Amino acid sequence: MICYLYFKPIYFLFSYDVPALLYYAQIPATIISLLFGFYIFWNGRKFLLNRLLFLIAILFSLWVFTTLIVWAGNDGGLFAFVWPFYDLILGLIAIFCIYFIYVFLDKKDISVRIKIIFLTLLAPILILAPTSFNVSGFNITNCDAFDFESFPLKVYTTSLGILAMVWILILFIRKYRTSDFSFKKQIILMGTGIELFLFSFFGMEFLATYLVRIGILPNSQLELYGLFGMVIFMIYISVLIVRFKTFNVKLFATQALVWGLAILIGSQFFFIKVFTNFILTGITFIASIIFGYFLIKSVKKEIEQKEELAKLNVDLNNLLKERESLVHLVTHKVKGSFTRSKYIFDGILNGMFGDVNDEVKKRAQQGLDSDNGGIETVDLVLSAANLQKGTVKYEMKTINLKELVDKTISEKSISVEARGLKLETEIKDDIYNTLGDPFWIKEVFNNLLENSIKYTKEGKIIVGLKKENNKILFYVKDTGVGITSEDREHLFTEGGRGKDSVKVNVDSTGYGLYSVKLIMDAHKGRVWADSEGAGKGTTFWVEFLSA
Repeated sequence: MICYLYFKPIYFLFSYDVPALLYYAQIPATIISLLFGFYIFWNGRKFLLNRLLFLIAILFSLWVFTTLIVWAGNDGGLFAFVWPFYDLILGLIAIFCIYFIYVFLDKKDISVRIKIIFLTLLAPILILAPTSFNVSGFNITNCDAFDFESFPLKVYTTSLGILAMVWILILFIRKYRTSDFSFKKQIILMGTGIELFLFSFFGMEFLATYLVRIGILPNSQLELYGLFGMVIFMIYISVLIVRFKTFNVKLFATQALVWGLAILIGSQFFFIKVFTNFILTGITFIASIIFGYFLIKSVKKEIEQKEELAKLNVDLNNLLKERESLVHLVTHKVKGSFTRSKYIFDGILNGMFGDVNDEVKKRAQQGLDSDNGGIETVDLVLSAANLQKGTVKYEMKTINLKELVDKTISEKSISVEARGLKLETEIKDDIYNTLGDPFWIKEVFNNLLENSIKYTKEGKIIVGLKKENNKILFYVKDTGVGITSEDREHLFTEGGRGKDSVKVNVDSTGYGLYSVKLIMDAHKGRVWADSEGAGKGTTFWVEFLSA
């Protein structure tokens, strides 16, 4: 049954009496979808999402291949065989697109209930596809079956495409509301790509068939424009792969994108008739190959760098965990040793071991003071570690900073007098309320005042509190050793201390000021230090938000 109205095709697919758009639309779209689908499947065969995308690509390519046979061929018997499969393939594409999006959003297979719903929706097409209710005859003159197609079944198939678009849109909206920012971007990309594909593919196919049926168009060439929707969809897929590693595919996806672009440009050679256009297309084709080579090379380098960074990040996290465990182990062991010896020295001073002479008492007091200092250091390191991890829970409430400052000064006044220093205050009458945790804010005041006491040999210490605009400033000004420009860079860092600080304070650890910074960061405040240089004193500033 040969349709003699048309030429016999060359190599089964090529014919001189078909529009050039046919090859330009169908061949590149088919090759690109198959390349992408195969690469994604091959690099993640164990992932259901990858398998589903490959299946959609195969179904799309099968539909394109069968329509290409009909457009280019003249074998009526072959046409009559493949024509009933069109609606079945379209229905399968619609349902598997919904299936694909379910897996993309939920990262798991769908339930049996949804699979039953899908099968129910496909049942009319599965049952009616091989019957005369689908295609009841064939026009040997025009070599088509448009006049013999079941219009209700065609409408039902198109309705499945519309249902897929609406269903997928609803799924995306629901998931978008509860997703993080990164996945929301993936939802937008995937949603835009697949909706454009479904709209162009089903919309153009139905519109072309309907316009041919009512006699407005002589053929269904309009449906060819809908095939570009698959190319657009694969472009969105490539973005998801490169930016978000959605399909667990690395370099191969970029290669597929590059060669797909080259194929798309190269396909124009099939219908170019002007030599100038041939030259221009050739230049574009070569440029795309060169561009693709460098793109693949750069992406490969980026992937290697990201994998190396990821490995280093894992190693760093492991080291941090080991360090954290070691710090806690050592500090608890050291603190336990200090505590045991502290009670021994305290027992000597309290007469627990009988009467001792003054010299022994003097040495016991020195040992007790040393142990107390050691315990204080251990607690400081542990506090800094907990503050750094973020495990400290702050009880934020409105507090009066003046009351905390007065209490701190009262507690430290004896230490100041013991060092032969003067302690002055500069606090004007005002309201100094802020939002914070009183325990940790007092730790800030204690630490800064204690720091000035330790590093000031003579002179005075001034503790002040003032308001500027909507900020409250607490400061401790001393006449101590000062800070060099070199040492200033290490202040408020973990273990950071001045180069010569241990000469003044042998117990310096650098964790005191570091803890102050961590506490103020948690309170959305600031801490800094001013000094004119070595031997010229220091002023430490702390800034709070007024409540």
